[in-house]
Amino acid sequence: MKILPRAVLILLSVLTASGCTVLQPLFGPKKSEIPEATLPAWIGRVVMVDATHRFVLVDTGASAAPTAGTEVFTLRDKRKTSVLRVTGEARPPYVAMEILDGEPELGDQAAIDESGKTPALSPPSE
Repeated sequence: MKILPRAVLILLSVLTASGCTVLQPLFGPKKSEIPEATLPAWIGRVVMVDATHRFVLVDTGASAAPTAGTEVFTLRDKRKTSVLRVTGEARPPYVAMEILDGEPELGDQAAIDESGKTPALSPPSE
């Protein structure tokens, strides 16, 4: 007789672990899934900065450039460093971009946030 309660316990454990929908009403609804993070679309690296004239050149490594007016942001060490706008002037794989905000540096990664929400500039690290 001691084997029957153990068998029932084992059966319940297996059904619960496998996500059995028969037992779901007994144990409550499944927790909602955590949404996946939207990663930015990387387009290249900053290869030249002209702080006086407020523009940069980005090496996209591709023959097609982002369309003029597209806003781009740069990252360094996982921190947003600047906001840029594509000017429309390009000599593939290089694209000229106007500096709208921040201070980009050589080697910063350039990306387009396809979610439409560009993150705020990060404070400089000390």
